[in-house]
Amino acid sequence: MSKDLRLAAPSIETHLHNLFKKLNASNRGEAVSTALKLGLITLADL
Repeated sequence: MSKDLRLAAPSIETHLHNLFKKLNASNRGEAVSTALKLGLITLADL
């Protein structure tokens, strides 16, 4: 992911950590599930 976005891996990890915290999620699956429930993303976004 970091190569695609041209960001350092630690930057990606920090952003993911902050996103998980805001969504009260402990992993990517929970984050996606919560974002779908809140209408922040749609299945078409995936």
